[in-house]
Amino acid sequence: MADIGTDHGSLPLWCLENEVVPYAVLSDVNEGPLERARQRMDSSFVAEDRYNLRLGSGLSVLKPGEAQTVVLAGMGGELIASILDEDPDVAETVQRFVFQPRTRAGHLRSWLWEHGWRICAERLAKERGRLCQIFAAEKGPQEPYEYPDIPEGNDPLMIEFLDKKIVNIKLISDNLLHSKNAGDLKKAEALQRKVSALEQRRDGLWKSRHS
Repeated sequence: MADIGTDHGSLPLWCLENEVVPYAVLSDVNEGPLERARQRMDSSFVAEDRYNLRLGSGLSVLKPGEAQTVVLAGMGGELIASILDEDPDVAETVQRFVFQPRTRAGHLRSWLWEHGWRICAERLAKERGRLCQIFAAEKGPQEPYEYPDIPEGNDPLMIEFLDKKIVNIKLISDNLLHSKNAGDLKKAEALQRKVSALEQRRDGLWKSRHS
């Protein structure tokens, strides 16, 4: 596996220590985080021939076919999509990507669908009170979600995720309704329809869990 933007190297270290992968590439565009990752790996019990640290940007640190799984986590969805765009020769040889976009998850999902990738697994996780979307993608066609920014499935944290999304969308919609611009009013109407759909989904999940 390769962890692009590895920061402290926590994920590849865990994967190596728990025998999830036989070999890992840890990369970062900045020397400071990469040095912290190096120190962490050096202080572990993982053999040096099971990992490699590389300074560089995005997928440029990899050769085509070098990594079966590539992780891009902790950055914006637009940035992740641009990283995939910059090195298509490498991206096309990856069997599975794992993403954790901090923002614009919908933008990333749309990019994946347009470029022949399908979402094969999704999870929600809570980190310091913040809900994070995590999803994996493999090659293959897929029908896009009605709302790309909203995960599919019945994750244990889905009701909480939908509650927060509904509140945020209502705030935006309410502000747009005060506008005299016709375009803003149309956006508000679209957001109200989205709120209604998300409320129905949330209520359905709640009923299924408490029936």
